[in-house]
Amino acid sequence: MKKFFTLIAVAVLAFASQANELTVGEGLSYSNVNPICGLYADTEGCLTQTVYPATMLTDMAGGNITAVTFYTLNWYYETYGGFTSDDETDFINFEDAKFQLALKEVDENGFTEVVAFVDATAVATCVPEYGDTEVTFVLDQPFAYTGKSLVVEVTCIEAGSWGQTYFFGSAADDYCSYFYIPGGGEDGEDAINLTKHMPMATFNYEEGTTVVVGAPVFNGYTIDGVTGYGVDITPTTEGSEIMYRVLVWDAVAEEWVLRTDWTLYGDTEGEIWFENNGEKVRIEAYAFIGQNRSEDVAYEFTVATALDELMGSKTVAGVRYFNMAGQEMQQAEGLTIVVTTYTDGTTSAVKVVK
Repeated sequence: MKKFFTLIAVAVLAFASQANELTVGEGLSYSNVNPICGLYADTEGCLTQTVYPATMLTDMAGGNITAVTFYTLNWYYETYGGFTSDDETDFINFEDAKFQLALKEVDENGFTEVVAFVDATAVATCVPEYGDTEVTFVLDQPFAYTGKSLVVEVTCIEAGSWGQTYFFGSAADDYCSYFYIPGGGEDGEDAINLTKHMPMATFNYEEGTTVVVGAPVFNGYTIDGVTGYGVDITPTTEGSEIMYRVLVWDAVAEEWVLRTDWTLYGDTEGEIWFENNGEKVRIEAYAFIGQNRSEDVAYEFTVATALDELMGSKTVAGVRYFNMAGQEMQQAEGLTIVVTTYTDGTTSAVKVVK
């Protein structure tokens, strides 16, 4: 095949880094599914992800990414061979497709299973033009890069014409790229796969200082020593917000199981409550300001198995449940006010998220 013989004739060259530019993924590899899947530029929803390990990006840590550029195979021929390929698959050969770039920092250096990373932040869009040899996404706002491995995601958000453009990059030892093509598999099933192609990419960035965000702190408590267990999460850096998630311990599988995914703290009026059911619970949280975030912290505890473990000498006479409109309910559901009456005539009322 022409591409094979042309590629092996050129040695691997290291890029001389320019100020505020970092280029990674240069090598002797190419792909027509990553970073932009021209094969399915006519299919809205096709998605690719590449994990660039933190060790490749250390020069950019603490900077603000302003643009990301990818390179077609024809760019490679022109740059190192001094000629323009007559193969239309070597340059952008589709039209009118609109792509979205999203970024996300992660701890992983690649993929260990065929599962995409979620919640990447959309930062730019681009409509590549027929005949282009480079594709540049200029970010709407700078992305603060703190120094972890970086997921670079490209999604077709408006379908265009079909194409088959090859992009230049490096062959990786481990699975660093993921692609998802709706209806692109056999018998019309979705195509989902991993590849070892790392697209060459140039990151333009501004020098900047990363905002140091302190980790939040936890406060666990009960009301009157009864009616479950509450946890407050408090920021330590002024102006920071908090994300948290809840896991419970599965004694059979001997592992933590996700109960609720990442949630912005405050959506439940700043209160997290657990019923007295003997569960072992773990709350994980981090604070953030923009793209700058703290380290993850965790708080573990076991909720009492019975009310008398918490209330000492008090004896419960009855428990009633009310919604936020004051209407009585048969059981707790959603945000509920739980009113507990004791045999000594005292009562307690707390809000519980069920």
